[in-house]
Amino acid sequence: MKILINGTPLLAPLTGIGQYIRHLFTAMEKIDVADVYMYYGSRCEKGMRMPSAGSAKAVQRAYGLLQRLMPQPRALRKVAEKALFAYHTRNTLGGVIYHEPNYVALPYQGPMVLTVCDLSCFDHPEAHPAERVALMQRDMPRSIERADHIIVISEATGAALRRWFQVDHTRISTTYLAADTRFRPRSPAELAPVLAGLGLTVGGYVLSVGTLEPRKNLSVLFDAYAGLPSDLRQRFPLVVAGMNGWHTQGLMKSAEALLKRGELKLLGYVEDALVPMLYAGAAAFSYPSRYEGFGLPALEAMACGIPVITSNRTSLPEVVGNAGLMLDPDDVEGLREQLRKLLEDRYFAADLGARGLLRSQQFSWERCARETFSVYEKVMMQRGFKH
Repeated sequence: MKILINGTPLLAPLTGIGQYIRHLFTAMEKIDVADVYMYYGSRCEKGMRMPSAGSAKAVQRAYGLLQRLMPQPRALRKVAEKALFAYHTRNTLGGVIYHEPNYVALPYQGPMVLTVCDLSCFDHPEAHPAERVALMQRDMPRSIERADHIIVISEATGAALRRWFQVDHTRISTTYLAADTRFRPRSPAELAPVLAGLGLTVGGYVLSVGTLEPRKNLSVLFDAYAGLPSDLRQRFPLVVAGMNGWHTQGLMKSAEALLKRGELKLLGYVEDALVPMLYAGAAAFSYPSRYEGFGLPALEAMACGIPVITSNRTSLPEVVGNAGLMLDPDDVEGLREQLRKLLEDRYFAADLGARGLLRSQQFSWERCARETFSVYEKVMMQRGFKH
């Protein structure tokens, strides 16, 4: 079987969609059930490999120019993507199945599978830039209608898909994500030199990871952390790793006092190779997000044996189960008390970390790949193709 993947999210710094593509199709190649072809915006390449740094930088420069010169760069970028994809796949045979991992499908006449990670642009449009919401609300319904089958990454997303678009449950399959094998417990000797380069010590900080944007709910985390006893804030600074998103001005205002006292460290985008070390060296991981399609950072922290506090919304209970602490995302006092308990009672923290590590082992990219391939088989059989 031949699978055509829209790999253009791999050209930007890797966020959720890019990580999904990389891990899923690396695992797909390992189980050796299909030939994978990645589309990178100007060409198709056989095999799952990361595009060169030069290719990625060229795309980023082009998009940066659009942002400076055009009033609606996102819309113009989508027009260009559609035209290029149609041109480069014009000779694709009907027996090739196209998998679009990023919500909105590009023009394609053959069998097509769509991945929908979340419905946040519909459930919480206020948490996104207006241009992104308008594009999703315009284009996503057509993609859902065109798709032979839709993959979701949690039951919560599947429920939202049925609620918004009345998609029959037989057209939806859930494939859970997993933490990469690089996310694992590590020794202090292994961690110390890496963390020192970031100005951190092993077991000496509270970590949160994610793009700085409203739905990650970091302002609640800042408020909760600021109310901890001063000795705990001195011993365990709060570290946030993630790129700037949008509406960061209010968030930065809530962080001013913590930043001035040196109790909050904003690392920005952290090099991919360092991220597993950053997780494994934390005393605790806090992820109070209001809305997640899956919540992979919580699972990555659990895979490192780090105790997790997260919210009890959307998909996060599916991921964390009884192996982490969960509470309402607006419960500042509750989050403060949970943080305090984890930082003061290290026996409790170690036990919670061990439970999280055990639960994380229930998820694997091989399983995700095999379940995804089963979707391809189903679609191809429905279309009358054999392989």
